[in-house]
Amino acid sequence: MVVDSLLLAVTAWVFVMILTKDGMILGWWGRVLNRFPLWLGEPLGGCEYCVAGQMALWYYLYKHWNDYLVTFCDRLIEHIIFISLTIFIVEIINVWKQGE
Repeated sequence: MVVDSLLLAVTAWVFVMILTKDGMILGWWGRVLNRFPLWLGEPLGGCEYCVAGQMALWYYLYKHWNDYLVTFCDRLIEHIIFISLTIFIVEIINVWKQGE
């Protein structure tokens, strides 16, 4: 679970903070996102926390769908923790990056 969170957090951070900037391979997507209202643009790539949270939300549902409905309460709590951990790792990356 922790490794999955780490991989998702790094992927989200790299996507938002590096790949969607001008001159990068997905710079065109960054320009498209600037035209969207914040409530839509941020989860689609304008905010590293939002993207990490979305990735964690959908990844966890995909990975645990078969037993999610059977053990809903247990899975729901674990799901929230998984999303929170992924967002927290993004925060750690941001703090580390600011210290450089």
